Amino acid sequence: MPTLKDWIEELAKGEAIEAVVLGEMGGWSDYGGEEVPNYVDCPKGVVLSWEDAIQWLSYEFSSSFGAPGCQAIYAWTATQVISVSQYDGSTTPFSIPRNPVDGMPGMPGG
Repeated sequence: MPTLKDWIEELAKGEAIEAVVLGEMGGWSDYGGEEVPNYVDCPKGVVLSWEDAIQWLSYEFSSSFGAPGCQAIYAWTATQVISVSQYDGSTTPFSIPRNPVDGMPGMPGG
């Protein structure tokens, strides 16, 4: 099973993770985050260092359909912004360039 920490580190491709902002459980405001340890105490909407954020990103969750098993995130490296997309609860990580670059855009989601 994935962890947000693993997804972020994989997409960072060895780049230092400069900062992270944690959000709610996808777009499902009525979902209580049962899979996230200490979700109620998790600092949401504030910039955290990678070191401070890791404790909130290291849980395993189901990325399949149904209520999202992970929270929304932004994570920054020197060259990209990493986030999570969801379609009907099915979640997948993605990243976009942090600055203008040539390249073919993708379309995350469903």
